[in-house]
Amino acid sequence: MNPDRTAIFDRVAAILKAHAKEDIPITADLRIAADLAIDSVEMFDLVMEIEDLYDISFPIEEASAIDTVGSLVDAISRLSNA
Repeated sequence: MNPDRTAIFDRVAAILKAHAKEDIPITADLRIAADLAIDSVEMFDLVMEIEDLYDISFPIEEASAIDTVGSLVDAISRLSNA
C-alpha cells in the first residue's frame, strides 16, 4: 500500500470503527455490510461523510459496487486523484 493509500485506509478504518456494530479489526478484505453489519442507510451516511472529508463525489453506480474496505479505499484514491 502506498503512503497515500495507507493514509486513506487509516482514516477510513477510523470512520468504519465508529459506524460498526461489531468490534473487529478493520482489514482491506473486510466486507463492509456483511462483516461490520452496516446497512444501506448507514452506508449512504458513510459515503456522504467520506465525500465531505475528501471533497469528492462517488458516482451512484460506483458507490453501490463498493463492498470491501479495500474497494472503498481504491475508489477514494481514484476519485481524489482525478
